[in-house]
Amino acid sequence: MSGIIGVWNQDGQPVERELLARMSTRMAHRGPDGHGLLIQGSLGFACQLLKVTPESVNETQPLVSPSGVILVWDGRLDNRAELLDALADFPGIRPDSPDTALVLAAYEVFREGMPERLAGDFALGLFDPVRQLLLLARDPIGIRSLHYARIGSTFVFASEIKALLAHPRVPTEPNETMLAEMVLSRYLPGTQNETCFAGISSLPPAFVAILDHHSFVTRRYWDFDTTSQLRLKSFEEYAEGFREHFERAVRRRIRSLSPVAVQVSGGLDSSSIFCLAETLRRSQSSIYPRIHGVSYVGPDGAPSDEHAFLDEIEHSFETTIERVPRGHTDFVTGAREEAWHVETPLLDPQWSTTLAFLNAIKGSGARVYLTGHWGDQFLSGQGYLADFILQFRWREILAQLKELARWCPDVNAGAFRRSLLMNFAGEFIPDRIGLPLRRFHRAINRGKRGHLWYTPRFRALAREQSSRNRHDPRGSSAHAMEIYHEARSTYHVHCMEWNAKVAGMQGLDVAFPFLDRDLIVYLMSIPGEMSTWQGRHKSLLREAMQGILPAAIAQRRGKSDFTDCVNEAGDRGVADILRYIEEDGVAVRSGFVQLDVVRKYLARPLNRMASGDARPGWSLRDLLGLELWLHAFSRNQNYAQENAKT
Repeated sequence: MSGIIGVWNQDGQPVERELLARMSTRMAHRGPDGHGLLIQGSLGFACQLLKVTPESVNETQPLVSPSGVILVWDGRLDNRAELLDALADFPGIRPDSPDTALVLAAYEVFREGMPERLAGDFALGLFDPVRQLLLLARDPIGIRSLHYARIGSTFVFASEIKALLAHPRVPTEPNETMLAEMVLSRYLPGTQNETCFAGISSLPPAFVAILDHHSFVTRRYWDFDTTSQLRLKSFEEYAEGFREHFERAVRRRIRSLSPVAVQVSGGLDSSSIFCLAETLRRSQSSIYPRIHGVSYVGPDGAPSDEHAFLDEIEHSFETTIERVPRGHTDFVTGAREEAWHVETPLLDPQWSTTLAFLNAIKGSGARVYLTGHWGDQFLSGQGYLADFILQFRWREILAQLKELARWCPDVNAGAFRRSLLMNFAGEFIPDRIGLPLRRFHRAINRGKRGHLWYTPRFRALAREQSSRNRHDPRGSSAHAMEIYHEARSTYHVHCMEWNAKVAGMQGLDVAFPFLDRDLIVYLMSIPGEMSTWQGRHKSLLREAMQGILPAAIAQRRGKSDFTDCVNEAGDRGVADILRYIEEDGVAVRSGFVQLDVVRKYLARPLNRMASGDARPGWSLRDLLGLELWLHAFSRNQNYAQENAKT
C-alpha cells in the first residue's frame, strides 16, 4: 500500500515543507520505493511509494500532467485495456504507461466522471490548479483507506489518520460514539464516513469528494444494482460463470513485478485461490510471477491443525507451502504497536503469529499477498432460504437445512435456523416490530460477551449509534440484499481498512479475490440457491474448482477452529491487561470502563467461562484495544510522538 497525503490551505497560506515532510514520515513504512513531495504555494502533496505492478517500474509521485493537474495514487487499475482504448488519442499514453498516467489522462477527458471509469482497488487525491478544485475518490468496495479533515480554511487528507494528526490543527479527541459502536456493536449498520477520531472522516467506498472555494460535496459515484437478475439453464452453467469471474479476479491480483504470496490455510476459499493462481502461473509463466504459499498452522491434532490439507496441495502441485508455526501468544505482546498502526480499538488476538506470517511474506520477496477473506460472506449466505419462505417451498427449506448440517458438522444445526429467521425478519418484518426484537437480542448478547464491564454511559453511546436508520436500495430478493449488506457493511469496511494498514506497516499490498467488484455483481444477480446447490455448502466454488482443487479439499466438511487460540491468548494476558487498566487507566478516567467489574471478571480464567466459545476472549481483546487506543491517540501525545520517530 502506498501512502498518500495532501494539504490545501484555502486562505492562500503557503504549505510548510517541514510540516508536509513530517506528515509524510508518519507513513514511511508504506514507502519502500521512496517518497516524493510537491508544494505549489498553498497546496502540498506527498507520497510514500510502493511499486507492485509491472507498469509501475518507472512511476514517480506526485505526478503532474502537462496541464498542471497533480495526482497522488494508492492503487491497482484492473481495467487498463478498457482505459487504453478510451484514451487512444490522448497524447503520451502507451500500453506500458503506469496507472497514474492513465488516471490523470482519464481526468483530463472525463473530469469529475473519472472515478466511475476506474476498476480496481484504489484511493486517490487530485488537484486541478486551473479550476482550483480538489478531488478525492475511493474504490467501489473500500479496499484502500482514505481519511480527511477540514479545520477552518485548511483541508488535509491521507491514507492513514496518524499522518493527519501530525498537522498541528487536526484535533486528537476521540469520537466517543464511534468508539462505543466499534467495541460493542460492530456488526450493526452505521455511517461509513465516521472514524474513532472527532473531526476526522473517512471517504466511504464508491464515493468521490470535491472541494473548491465555494463548496465541499461528497457523492456516491457507483453502487450495486440489487434488482439485476441473471438466469442460466443449469447449475453447471452457473458454476462455469463463477469460474470465469473468479479466475479474472485472481488474474487481476497476481499481476505483479515480484513473487505473489497467498495466505493458504487448507480451507476451501484460500486453497482455491492458491491452486488457481498456481495453475494460471504454470500456463502463462511469462506473464505471472512465482506464487509462494504461506500458512500459519496450529500444533498437531489441535482444532486449528490443517497440516493434512496443506500436504494435499503440496503433493498435487509438487510445491512447498511455507509453514509459520502458531506459537504461544497473548493479547499484550506487540499490542501497543498494533493499536498505533491500525488506528482502531480492534486488535488481532494472534498478533505475534500475524507478524511472523507477514515477515515470512517479506522474506519470500513478495510485495503483494492474497487472502481468502470474505469467501464465507459471499458464498455461504442463507438469504435465499428467506426467499423460499415467500415462495412456500417448505420441503426444500427443510431439506436444505438438513444437508447444510451434514456439510458443516462444526456448526450447531440451530445456527442455520436462527440465520434463516434473522434473514427473514431483516428483509420482510417492518422496522416497528423488528427493531425492538433486535435490540432485545443485542441486550442479551452483550451480557454474554462481558460487556457489562463498560459503564452505562458507554453502552448507551453504542445504542445511540446503532439506532440510526439504514438506507437500502430496493432488491430483487433477500439473497441479493444479503450480499449487498455484506459488501456495504460498515464493520467490513473497517476490517478492510485494518487489513490495509497492517499490510502497509510492512510495506506490502493485500488483495482479496472474493472482494472483486465484478465477482460480487455476478453472485448478487444469480439465484441464491446456486451458491449452496441442494444444500451442499459452497457448492458453486467446489464445482467451479473441479480439476484444480485437490479432492480432499474439494470434499472437505467443516473448518478449523481457533477458539482455543483466542481464549488461550486471553488467559495468558489477563494479568497484564488488568495492569494496563489499573495503571494507565485511561478508559476508566474517560468514563468508559468500570474497574471493579473488570477486576471481578478477570479473577476467573476465560477457559472456565465459556468452553468452545471465543466471545469472552474477543471481549477481553476489545477491552485492551480500547485502553491502548485511548493511550496512543487521545490522551498521551508523547507516545504518539515516540511512535512517529520510529
